[in-house]
Amino acid sequence: MTGSILRNPNLSGASPVTHLTARDMQARGITTVAAALQQISANNAGNLPASFTGNGAFASGASGVSLRGLTVDSTLVLIDGQRAAYYPLSDDGERNFVDINTIPQSIVQTIDVEQDGASATYGADAVAGVVNIITRKQIEGFEGGAEGGLSQRADSGHQRLYSTYGIGDLNRDGYNVYLNGEYQNDDMLYNRDRGYPYNTGDLRGLGGLNGNANGIQDDGTISGVGATRIAAVRPVTVDPTTGALTSLAGLRPINSTLGCNGLATHVVSQGTVCEQNTVGDYRVISPSDRRISANLRGTANVSDRAQAYAMFTYAQNQVYFTGTPSSIRQQSASADVSLTNIVLPALLANGSLNPNNPFAAQGQAAQIYYRFADLHPTTTDFNQTFRGSTGINGTIGSQWGSDWSYGTSVVGMTDDLQVTTTGVPTYAGILNAVNTGSYNFVDPSKNSSAVRESVAPKSVQHASSQEYAFDVTLSKGLFSLPGGMVTLGIGGAARYESLNDPSANPDDPSNPNAQYLPQINGFGASGSRRVGSGYFEAAIPLIKRLTVSVSGRYDNYSEGFSNFAPKVGVILKPIDKLMLRGTFSKGFRVPSFAETGASPTIGYISYTPTDPAFLAQHQNSNGTGPDAYAQTYSLGLNSVGNPALKPEKSTNFTGGGVLTPVPWLNLTADYYHIKKNNFITLADYSGPVANYFTSKDYPAGITVTPDVADPDHPEATILRPGIVNLGYINAAKLVTSGVDLALSARIPLPRPLQDIKWTSTGQATYVLGYTITYPGIGLESYAGSLGPANVTSASGTPRWRANWANTFTYKRLAVTATVNYTSGYKLTAEDVTGPGTLNDCSQAQQGFAGDPQRCGVASFVDVDLTINYALNDRLNLYTNIYNVFDKGPPLDTGTYGGYQYNPAWASAGILGRAFRFGVTGKF
Repeated sequence: MTGSILRNPNLSGASPVTHLTARDMQARGITTVAAALQQISANNAGNLPASFTGNGAFASGASGVSLRGLTVDSTLVLIDGQRAAYYPLSDDGERNFVDINTIPQSIVQTIDVEQDGASATYGADAVAGVVNIITRKQIEGFEGGAEGGLSQRADSGHQRLYSTYGIGDLNRDGYNVYLNGEYQNDDMLYNRDRGYPYNTGDLRGLGGLNGNANGIQDDGTISGVGATRIAAVRPVTVDPTTGALTSLAGLRPINSTLGCNGLATHVVSQGTVCEQNTVGDYRVISPSDRRISANLRGTANVSDRAQAYAMFTYAQNQVYFTGTPSSIRQQSASADVSLTNIVLPALLANGSLNPNNPFAAQGQAAQIYYRFADLHPTTTDFNQTFRGSTGINGTIGSQWGSDWSYGTSVVGMTDDLQVTTTGVPTYAGILNAVNTGSYNFVDPSKNSSAVRESVAPKSVQHASSQEYAFDVTLSKGLFSLPGGMVTLGIGGAARYESLNDPSANPDDPSNPNAQYLPQINGFGASGSRRVGSGYFEAAIPLIKRLTVSVSGRYDNYSEGFSNFAPKVGVILKPIDKLMLRGTFSKGFRVPSFAETGASPTIGYISYTPTDPAFLAQHQNSNGTGPDAYAQTYSLGLNSVGNPALKPEKSTNFTGGGVLTPVPWLNLTADYYHIKKNNFITLADYSGPVANYFTSKDYPAGITVTPDVADPDHPEATILRPGIVNLGYINAAKLVTSGVDLALSARIPLPRPLQDIKWTSTGQATYVLGYTITYPGIGLESYAGSLGPANVTSASGTPRWRANWANTFTYKRLAVTATVNYTSGYKLTAEDVTGPGTLNDCSQAQQGFAGDPQRCGVASFVDVDLTINYALNDRLNLYTNIYNVFDKGPPLDTGTYGGYQYNPAWASAGILGRAFRFGVTGKF
């Protein structure tokens, strides 16, 4: 049983647990573990949907679950009750987690989600709860399935195949062995495949600005000069002392004959510019995802009282997506080098006239704006996992009465990841291209592959993680009380885990030009640890209607951390139709390898400057508003691990009940409250950024590096903040609380409809509060808002999440309708704008340049429909219709995890109505 080391505990049901069976998932059209967990209502802020990969996620290629909104590092993911290796890339470069994409759906028997603290049973990273994916013990004969599908718009294709063959019956033959294989492929989906406003940077129709590169505004101006696939140049002089540029004339396309070559042409005060819709041209909604797995399992009854098993799994997941080409006018993530004031010289390094500079004959340098559209940036995440496990469970006779039950298991898993990136330039490559004339800026189509490779050499990063664990448990009924047998279980465990993730873009101060542009994130982490544990659990049925359980676990980490985590659970049945339950537990989470390591992590968040003095210096040429430099941009957060971090300490309480008013209906309600002390997080940057414009008074250990100069206002004395240098800290505390509701019913129908069976299941979670208290800053509240934006990719903390599934079965036909609901939320985020701004709509966040400022996001409801028809006892046909009513996603102009919509809650909306058709067979 998930959450217990006892075989048949008397305390079944003290902890709230959601059970999803293979039958449930088939009925609801769920074909991946990730999709199943995405619908769990307790899976809230900080979860990682697959679509984040195409939008610049640190842990690209992976998916993770975040129970109670405590992020992926506080939810423990198990496979058959055993640990799994971390995904080699960390969420936000900080948090270790298990990638749920590597688990094949076709052999999943049950997914159990324990929704309270389970550190006393499983260890430190089960603070928010446990996800236990239980695979099938036995398969006999052949099973197989095939499905295919696409969206209503004839894109986002999907294919899935699986087959399994097994021999032997455990009851008849004493053994079973099966071999399983599974293949799944999902096509890439681009923003250009969807309608307004998801396919363009021109948001004037929403009351925003034209955020296209050089987008023309309603007043005929542009917000600032941007880079497009057509190089724009103007003659300049360069101050030999300061490097400052003085323009001698207006901008013009580099090739006066080709002009804007298909792009819209605008004549403005800055000169002649070309407008490009980079969102529609390049941006990705979801990546291409191909998964292949093979599983071999054998189970044998080694005696009439013991059963052994062994299982080996190989899985690979290849995720591929394209990106927006790099601009020539960028600074490095560490601010060591900058391309902002780069110019095409009149003379090349060999003394000849520069063919890329149309003003070379006059001896003038040319300032250039350009996007390397011919470099075609791509990222391929190829992840391979190898997992082997074995164990034996049984009973031993006892002369004192009841038998001893025992179990022992060994598991080993390796996760190897290769990330291949193409099309991202290095600073050295750009500088060489400019100074030698090797790259053709006038007509990029004439560049050879060798030239492109010299500007943007392929980047190949290797990262890996390992997990090896041994567990042994022993349990026995000790003596009887009025309520039943007192049962005691004890256990011990030892494990080794390691992570090796070198930075793909390390900062080398001695040779900064060797860096890639920031499209390749500069982060890494490495480390290893050994953990020894001892634990116990006792189920004590004091009387027939009152049962208590007590458990505890002691963990000792090789880094020097140790902790004892206790847990108490109570079940009271005052009447047969009502069961009251509650748990109280303590837990702790040790810092991750990144949080204590020396490797820096550089991430980017959306930030909109509001300082009046700054805005006054960075206006459009006609004074109508901020130029491009002063609008929403990517602010760098450069964090370094803190070896002095303390582990997080948690206190978890749940309390509720299960009501069965009639035999066919179960209703449950549970309250949860979690407090984390010493909460590990990045130091708050909102105060330092505000002080950057005024006193420049920063807390110890925090500095702010100015960004490069405004190309349109090089004379401005106030520069925007470029990078905030800060580290991880132990904040005072995090507190979250809420209510879970659930129903399960087999509803009897009137006599004329008695041949129809109606089953109904639903669950909902309401977040009452989610706060973090920072030392020296105060309490910040996030429930019902976009916060905590910095740890959720600005996906926010909606108060309500719910789903409700109804299945109607008539003879061989079964129809299931599932309603999924996520409530709306405000676009404020107190971890960006500071305490007390939750309800201040003037502080609403803007995710992208040109976004209008809006106060909130509407709720999202979508309905899925699955139709199953059994042709006979062996063959079944089914159709899945997702988002039946083609409900579009609510507009979210604050998030930066997706463009104008929130992928954490509304991926079904951006996909639109979609269909899948399949067949399954058993022979």
